[in-house]
Amino acid sequence: MIISLRGTLTHKGTNWAVVETTAGVGYQVFLSASTLAELVGGGQVELWTHEYLRDDARELYGFRNEREHKLFLRLIDVSGVGPKMAMNILSLGKSEEIERKVEEGDALWISRVPGVGKKTAQKIILELRGRLTDIEAGDVASEEVISALVNLGYSRDQARNAVVHIDDGPVEERLKTALKTLAK
Repeated sequence: MIISLRGTLTHKGTNWAVVETTAGVGYQVFLSASTLAELVGGGQVELWTHEYLRDDARELYGFRNEREHKLFLRLIDVSGVGPKMAMNILSLGKSEEIERKVEEGDALWISRVPGVGKKTAQKIILELRGRLTDIEAGDVASEEVISALVNLGYSRDQARNAVVHIDDGPVEERLKTALKTLAK
């Protein structure tokens, strides 16, 4: 898994940028509108990332800080919210503002995102209210492992149950341990 990316911003698109590493490899990274607006072409960037794997695609999503990354992971944990919708939600504003709107139950504000209707906004609020203010730094690795397990076809409940009893450590090791647990 690619958890972070550092390099030179070489190109910008409408919802993506290309970051070229010192090894000369350019990665296309999908970004929220607010993060994309902060990046300066030709400048050095360091991004938190989430690698999303599907049968037909391998996508990389980037975030300016750990908080935005954690919020993204929580959003894609909601049934019916994929990474593209989560990035569109992150484009509404800063992470703090989005978290506040979820805590306030402002479904109308969240439903401003294209593709997010009132029911989806209410589902996001229902599943995330009370879970956003208690995110700890150690949860990022757990969320990455859960996301990877879901991408491999396990349900979110199965993934969460497998991760609960795993000791802290690198994401790859935790993923291996979780897979062994699920194979039993």
